[in-house]
Amino acid sequence: MWHALAKIIFTSALSFFIVVSALAESRVARAQFSTDVIDREPVDNIGPVVQVEYDRVQRVYFFTDLREMSNSRITHQWKLDGEYMADVAFDVGGDRWRVWSSKRLMPGFDGKWSVDILRDGQVIESHSFDYVDVF
Repeated sequence: MWHALAKIIFTSALSFFIVVSALAESRVARAQFSTDVIDREPVDNIGPVVQVEYDRVQRVYFFTDLREMSNSRITHQWKLDGEYMADVAFDVGGDRWRVWSSKRLMPGFDGKWSVDILRDGQVIESHSFDYVDVF
């Protein structure tokens, strides 16, 4: 009986470590805000502050380079000062998958913008920038 119990415990522990190892390898390799994405790559990194430009709508892109997340559903959840603004969902189709979403920012939308990266509904990372009105 002890032999059977030991075998069950060993098998369970081994399965647990295999799952944990697989999850540890899946990751967001890169995540950044940019003014555009061309040929599946961000053209720049706008950094932590974006200044309001009057008489113009600005588009900010959020780019993510995902690794080992095949068959997952990734969502970019955009928020302004913690308030939900939009979800953009993607089905990941490969071991390396690059996705991006964007938000049009107008004067009056100033504040702290953030994007939560959700994997199958669970937040795995969060990134933010301040949209500031200098006048």
